[in-house]
Amino acid sequence: MSRREFSKETKRLAFERSGGFCEGSGPAYGLPPGQRCNAPLDRGVIYDHEDPDYIGKNNSLENCRCICPQACNKFKTYKHDAPKIAKVDRLLDRQRGIKKTASQWPSRRLPTKADRRRFLARMAAREEARR
Repeated sequence: MSRREFSKETKRLAFERSGGFCEGSGPAYGLPPGQRCNAPLDRGVIYDHEDPDYIGKNNSLENCRCICPQACNKFKTYKHDAPKIAKVDRLLDRQRGIKKTASQWPSRRLPTKADRRRFLARMAAREEARR
């Protein structure tokens, strides 16, 4: 599914609203609740969906945030958006009856005392066969 971008008009209005400063605020951007980043956007700007486009399909001005490309964008993408999108995918798969495929590699379990006894018995039998 392709990501839909904001229109030029929406981007212009969002930048005017921001006043040239980052609009990232709160825990979604790695900041304390109610605190705004306010980094100057002279080094670049990212027009971010407050609610991820994958989930909401909302390209309105209310959903558009002008954020700094380094700190706020990276934090929100990896710590907030990606896990949220992964959860939506899992829920949709469950709703559609799609089951998780088994791994091609079997899971490793830790050896038990019984495994150790069997191993030692096999080694003793091999030693006995050599004599």
